[in-house]
Parts: sequence; C-alpha cells; structure tokens
Amino acid sequence: MGPAPNHDGATDDERVTVLTFDLEDQRYCVRAASIVSVLGIADDSALADAADPWNAGAITVAGERVRVVDLPRVFGSSFRTTARVDAPKLLVFDTTDDDGRYYGWLVDEVGMPRDVRRGALEPPQVNTTHVKGRVELEGREVVWLDERTIHE
Repeated sequence: MGPAPNHDGATDDERVTVLTFDLEDQRYCVRAASIVSVLGIADDSALADAADPWNAGAITVAGERVRVVDLPRVFGSSFRTTARVDAPKLLVFDTTDDDGRYYGWLVDEVGMPRDVRRGALEPPQVNTTHVKGRVELEGREVVWLDERTIHE
C-alpha cells in the first residue's frame, strides 16, 4: 500500500515543480505547469496607477490579451508604488477569464523552477483562500500561492 492521496489526488511523496518569485522581501511560488510565459515589462506605469490591483488593466502579448493582477500591490506591505522595482516581470498563466483574456501576475523578480515534495507543504498560518501553504526552499520560507483562487 502506497502513501495516501491528499485532497487533490496527489501523494505526499509526489514532486511538483514550482516557480519562485519575489514581492518586496518575501519569496512566493506557484505551480510552474500553470505558467505559459514570463515576460519583462519595461513600463508598468499604466498598470501601477490602476485603481484596482486585482484588475490592473490588460496588455497585448503576441496577439493575446492578458489581464494583469498587480501582486506587489495585492500582497505587498502597502499600496504605494514608489518602492516598485524598475523592470517588473509578468507571469502569464494558461487560464483565461470570461472575456478570453489570459491572467498575468506582475511580480518583482522571478527565480528558478524548483521541485517540491507535496508532503513538505505546511498549511497556511492564517485562514486565506489565496495561499496553499508554506514550503522551505534553500533554507528560506516560501509562500505557495493558489492561482486558481486568485483567478476566481
């Protein structure tokens, strides 16, 4: 008899590749399989000034519309845009909204993909729908975000 499956059918020994990224001084990750591309954004001023960081506007990438979630403003320490990095990155996901726009997350910096054992995921410390939990990567705590709930 093997390991018991968890709520999404995966076992604790199963490995999942995550992509790490930074927002201010905190490191986050998301399932790498859900991301189709990582882009550099030269000028994010139109996105940074949007009234709603959950829907900070849309950009066109290779003929496709991408709806931007401004994660530094959603998860950062404040809504201030003065502390933004000069060249943020945009993670483009493989899911679309009701208007057919892909979801994209604006982040400060993108790290390398890492394999994580499902069993290493610790539950969130507070009750939130946007966080799957925490894992330790290279001696540093990383917050694992749940892209499905952020896109709802």
